[in-house]
Amino acid sequence: MTEMELINLWNDKRKQLISAQLHSTITIAVITVLAVMGYFESASDGAKLFALLFLGTIGALGILNQFAIIRESSTLVDDLKKQSPLSATGEAIAASKQYLNLTRIMMIGFSVALLVGFALVVL
Repeated sequence: MTEMELINLWNDKRKQLISAQLHSTITIAVITVLAVMGYFESASDGAKLFALLFLGTIGALGILNQFAIIRESSTLVDDLKKQSPLSATGEAIAASKQYLNLTRIMMIGFSVALLVGFALVVL
């Protein structure tokens, strides 16, 4: 592949990563509003457990999807590094492997923290 094709693929992967976060963001927003408004205080234990499992499921599926996109983006970075010479844009993207790894670690950390925090508030 040419550098331009790889850069276009990189941009496509970035769009996919952003889109993959949309359903999780909506779920978190709705559950946060319900929690802040006190709806979980009077909810049954079954409803609370369902909300917790729903948040966990949506989050887990979102993370798996994002991990696949990050894995594909990492291989794209490796392929881009093999191109010579690279434009400034190509060089910036080729240097993004650490950023991708940091993104993966932060996704795990924030997801665990959110799930634990939600469990503490709701249950």
